[in-house]
Amino acid sequence: MASQHDTTPSPRLRLRPFAAMRYNAELVGDIGEVTSPPYDMMDRPMIDALLNDHPQNIVRLVLPRLVSDPVQSTNPYARAAKLLRRWRRQRVLLTDAEPALYVYEYGDAALAVCGVVGALELRRRDAGVVLPHEDVIPEIVGDRLAMMAASRANLEPILLVYDGGGSTNDVLVKARERAPLIDVSAQDGTWHRLWAVDDPADIRAVRLALAPHQALIADGHHRHASYLQLRRRHRGVGDGEGPWDRGLAMLIDQSQYPLQLSAIHRSVSELSLDEVAAGNVAGFEVGPREPVEGALPRLPSGPGEMVVATDSAMVSVRRSAPRNPAVSDVELLHGPLLHAWSVSEDRLGYHHTVQQTIRCAHQDAGVAVLMHPSSVTEVMQVARAGKLMPRKSTSFGPKPRTGVVMRSLDDEV
Repeated sequence: MASQHDTTPSPRLRLRPFAAMRYNAELVGDIGEVTSPPYDMMDRPMIDALLNDHPQNIVRLVLPRLVSDPVQSTNPYARAAKLLRRWRRQRVLLTDAEPALYVYEYGDAALAVCGVVGALELRRRDAGVVLPHEDVIPEIVGDRLAMMAASRANLEPILLVYDGGGSTNDVLVKARERAPLIDVSAQDGTWHRLWAVDDPADIRAVRLALAPHQALIADGHHRHASYLQLRRRHRGVGDGEGPWDRGLAMLIDQSQYPLQLSAIHRSVSELSLDEVAAGNVAGFEVGPREPVEGALPRLPSGPGEMVVATDSAMVSVRRSAPRNPAVSDVELLHGPLLHAWSVSEDRLGYHHTVQQTIRCAHQDAGVAVLMHPSSVTEVMQVARAGKLMPRKSTSFGPKPRTGVVMRSLDDEV
């Protein structure tokens, strides 16, 4: 169905206004205390701290299977959906009166980014509008789908980047001249501000600016896959057009606000450093065993090197052949190296910090594999070629905080 804001005959990237569901500061107090990092950025101690610090933290809705239930009598997703409905009745969560696009600015002492949040119209992958670059883990897609289907809500925006040449900048600047709807600081030292864009001319300008572009999924491959599955599920039972045809998304113009690209490290269970050091893998050189000096092992010095480590020792694994930039280090790890070490993918853990990786490797009697990040150019080349990197290959940041802006499917027709 065409929107009143459509003016292009065949727009590619389409973002619709929606009425945001947001925390009510009058009831919860400091909104920074009820938000959280993205679900896959948190470990168990962080989750427990957020749950203990505030009884209405968003983690209770986003990760219900990790929230203790002394009765254990209900499905965790159904339990979270019931809690969401109660919070809405109690006005812990409120929905804005009118649909809008939202300008979301966030950052820390070192970096600030700004983009537009809206309801992204979903298209098939082969349409080439939203480009994934990583494979997904079916179990995680199933978990996110169960959460979305039970709650009938998008509680976390996916993060998309595109090269718009600053075409939305006038709208971003105009919005930020007003007082924000939300202006909070979170416990991790980040700050977050949100403005509504409800002027039809500004909405039209944003939609025209986005229309001709492709967008790369920077964060949220599993959520995007869940959006598409939820849409297929509704269509499969005969539902027509509806709110399941869209998903909550934040779009950032990479030419204005370039995100940082970090590596995601691996822990490998039940593998010794001696086994790695003794391996002879064609195309790779394994350096001598070195002690870890300091609290943590060093990171790889550049592309083409991985550092395999425990909490006390490490070895360097380097490509011995000339580096082919079209083949990432992560692809080589998941291909010839894991094969040579007789390691299956179900023995891998994925971690955003060296400390988490080393700790999990130690707990699982294994090793940490520390990676060097891919470049944005490499990632875009992979995506535009229709290829997928191994799951959890990249980490774009900084990421939006969960709980700042949400979307309920029940608020849309």
